[in-house]
Amino acid sequence: APETAAGPVSPHDRDIYAFSVTVDRPLDWTAFGLWLTMLLHAHGEDVLRVKGLLQVVGVPTPVVIHGVQHLVHPPVHLAGWPTADRGTRLVFIVRKLERQVIERSLAAFNRLGAAGERVA
Repeated sequence: APETAAGPVSPHDRDIYAFSVTVDRPLDWTAFGLWLTMLLHAHGEDVLRVKGLLQVVGVPTPVVIHGVQHLVHPPVHLAGWPTADRGTRLVFIVRKLERQVIERSLAAFNRLGAAGERVA
């Protein structure tokens, strides 16, 4: 088995990895909530952790989300943005779940949210 500074690497550890996703436009809160619920319902055992700093339509300050597998903690509204960057940033730690599955599904729900904004 391969070794790291911490010792041998289990074959199972190679299935776990982290990545981040950024979104340049504000998210529709309802569409995002539906997307995250569906993602965790379908893949919760493999979404080991998700954290995010969200730019939400109609909300002037960032919303922080944090989830572990099927459990999502209540969102936290921060008093202000930590930097000049106002974009949404999500970080995932997953097991055997392709990054493209998450990125494609999030993009689809963002399109639905944007369509809803135009209709309203």
